[in-house]
Amino acid sequence: MQLPIQSAPEYRVELPVSKKTVRYRPFLVKEQRNMLMVKEDATPEEMYYALVGMLQSVCIDDLKIDELPMTDVEFMFMHVRSRSVGETQNVQGPCRKKGCDGTVNFKVDITDLQVTMPENKVDIDGRIEINDELTVQLVIPTSKQMMSVANITNESDMIRQLMLLSLTKIYDKENIYDLKEYRDSEIIDFVESLTIEQFTTISKFFEQVPTVHIDIKGVCDKCKVKAKDRIQGFANFF
Repeated sequence: MQLPIQSAPEYRVELPVSKKTVRYRPFLVKEQRNMLMVKEDATPEEMYYALVGMLQSVCIDDLKIDELPMTDVEFMFMHVRSRSVGETQNVQGPCRKKGCDGTVNFKVDITDLQVTMPENKVDIDGRIEINDELTVQLVIPTSKQMMSVANITNESDMIRQLMLLSLTKIYDKENIYDLKEYRDSEIIDFVESLTIEQFTTISKFFEQVPTVHIDIKGVCDKCKVKAKDRIQGFANFF
């Protein structure tokens, strides 16, 4: 006689950037074990691909997780985690009070997850006017694209590469240039021809992407001083 295998419950979540509504199930014991094994001694890239692999497994809809913006990936992971292992978790961190070597005990409540929206939003379709003649259009990079530039240490070089990945169209008074029809080298030449002011204007697009975080509070076990911290970024959510 075959042992019974129970079916997992199904949940839904609306992602903050793409606005997609995604159906998912909690992760299973074997998936949690794999995540814990990766967490112990992994690079950010290894953690990212383990995270994407797990989310792909629990996602019921036909959706490629690595094509979502990073904010959506982090948001979905926290919701899956809360349904899988509970909404609260205890974490520890070093006390930041000068001269104290104690440990701060924090309680993380996943229901406190917040989405920070930019104060100055760009045009809803990603259009940015760089002068009276030219307008560019960008899309928010996917999480996979973001990981592809994660090891670029020079900020200007990283933004230049993000522009190459994110630029979709260029408009002038007479034409629309669909950049899918142009080589990377041609797009790079366009980016390199920008003035510093124009480059900075386009760069601000990447600052307008919503982010997710959890603010946490705790008390040092030694000096009893109250502490605050913020968890942000997929590696810290992991």
